[in-house]
Amino acid sequence: MSVIEKQEDSLAEGYSSTLFQFDEVVVKGPDAVQFISNFTTADINGLQEHEGCDGFFCDARGWVLEMAILLRSDEGLRIRVARGRGHGLATHLDRYHIREDLTIFQNQEELHSVLLSGGQTKRWLGEFFDVSVPVKVYQQIQEHCGDNPFSTRSNPARLMAVDWVSSQGFLVTVPKECKDILQSSLLESGLQDSTDEMINYLRLQQGWPLGNDIPEKTLPQEVGLNARAISLTKGCYLGQETVARLDALGHVNRRLVVLAVEKGGSMVVGDSVASNDEVVSRVTSVGCLGNQAVSLAMTIIPLKSMQQKSNLTVAGKAANVVSPVLLDTLMT
Repeated sequence: MSVIEKQEDSLAEGYSSTLFQFDEVVVKGPDAVQFISNFTTADINGLQEHEGCDGFFCDARGWVLEMAILLRSDEGLRIRVARGRGHGLATHLDRYHIREDLTIFQNQEELHSVLLSGGQTKRWLGEFFDVSVPVKVYQQIQEHCGDNPFSTRSNPARLMAVDWVSSQGFLVTVPKECKDILQSSLLESGLQDSTDEMINYLRLQQGWPLGNDIPEKTLPQEVGLNARAISLTKGCYLGQETVARLDALGHVNRRLVVLAVEKGGSMVVGDSVASNDEVVSRVTSVGCLGNQAVSLAMTIIPLKSMQQKSNLTVAGKAANVVSPVLLDTLMT
């Protein structure tokens, strides 16, 4: 295994990115939290208002249906999943909704999210949000009332701390009609749009997956976010039997990893990942920067392919597994 050197200098001046876009499933009512607890791997019962956590929604066999961010609100929960996947999750949950006192609906208003990070970020945030104290990941931060040109009375801007591309990042989410005003405000503060190539490279340095990195028939523990997204002490939930059995066995047979791939030619999503010339997987995400000695790729591979003599290649180019410490540091 190898370890890549992180490019913190890329974050020095500050940037914004629209790479992370979400659908939102809203569950409201007195029974909302307990109902959702019956379907997610996360322990959400202890969440306070304006707090959030990662979690998986699984089917009865334990396969991951969705990777989600679960956010506690005053009326229940707001669940964010990758753009285009909210309807499927809402339908899945509604199938089990019988007599509980709650409502489930997908937020029909399209939301627009911008990721912010770097030195200029705090100056911009200070004008519109209360971020004068340290914040926890997914803590939702209130806006300064009346001071946000990109927010309306009925549709306030929402901000939360995230660590997907750096240790200190923020995601601001506004209604789509406020998109252009928000972007103009960011540009005026010197927060330039970053390329998806740079954000994906930084994301893979952190080892952070997106929805497309989790193919069908993936088990929660194979993603490698156990401490963040899986509780082994909470009550029953759909798919728990499989999760508990894997925990008792002590390991999975596959693992989501980041590969450092030698430069030369292009690399794209879908490229083959081979071990000793046998194809074992396909690339799900790519991160390439011109000034870096290696490119990065995310994929799920068998554990035996992580052994020293496995001779990993991606599209014919030599590759090494990046140390899982880049994923594991997110779990502490």
